[in-house]
Amino acid sequence: MTKNRFQAKATGTGLGNLLTRSLQFSGSPTDLPAPVESPQSLPAELLQPNPRQPRRYFDPAALQQLAQSIGQQGVLQPLMVRPLEDGRYEIVYGERRWRAAQQAGLTTVPVLIRALSPEEVDIISAVENLQREDLNRYDEVTAKLNLVAHRCGVSVDAAVVLLKHLRSDPESAPEQVEALKQLFGELGREQWTSFVTNGLPALQLPVALIEAVQSGRLDYSKAVLISRAPQRHHADLLRRVLVEDLTHADLRIAIAQLKPELQTEPVSEQLRKNISVRRLSKLSEARRVRAFKLMEELNDLLK
Repeated sequence: MTKNRFQAKATGTGLGNLLTRSLQFSGSPTDLPAPVESPQSLPAELLQPNPRQPRRYFDPAALQQLAQSIGQQGVLQPLMVRPLEDGRYEIVYGERRWRAAQQAGLTTVPVLIRALSPEEVDIISAVENLQREDLNRYDEVTAKLNLVAHRCGVSVDAAVVLLKHLRSDPESAPEQVEALKQLFGELGREQWTSFVTNGLPALQLPVALIEAVQSGRLDYSKAVLISRAPQRHHADLLRRVLVEDLTHADLRIAIAQLKPELQTEPVSEQLRKNISVRRLSKLSEARRVRAFKLMEELNDLLK
């Protein structure tokens, strides 16, 4: 059984309370139903996955193990679904159980039916998935980012920009910073500032590395290390990690051995990586002034 990865707090501000209030984040006053409600039974063929749900990968071996358990005991925890106009139902959460139930040969599954908007579905699905210990880091980041977007009333892309801006200049919007502190405090495990620094880079990983992380074959921290090497080496480094089972120390050594080649990386690419508000803010006043003058000169030359 998949365990809950967060502990609800006695004060009522934990993840359990966040799940109860998740609909309100989208502007809806509706609360989630009490867990004592009796589920209904629906044909499994009438259900369909939510294409926007955070969890993108289902381990075949784990799914088969769950199917065997369901074949013996049935589906113990009901799914949540919402009705669609064509008479079918979209899964809000419980897609893994639905897949396993079909593998086990079940024709019906227990469900809780809720009339929800797509936005409400996204919020509930994100919160529910974040409770799972087996959620990989990439899907965890996308789920949290989805909650941030809804909480701040912006798109996901705009949420990324907003988070980076608030990280560098928190005084520009203290109310939004406080909202982020509350949200991540309820989710637990990391602060919003750490999420910006250590989580958002997951969105920039190459597709091959993302797929390896989602499948559970590649540790997220190793994926970040590989991504920092020149792109032409990614495939080989990934192969070595998977085949040779390289440790973090081994991987760092392998990347360090590529250092002479790193110097051949185009200067423009090095500048793109090095020029940022955060890096410039760490310079002394004199060096920062010189850096801005050099950038102005470069801009004039390019014109």
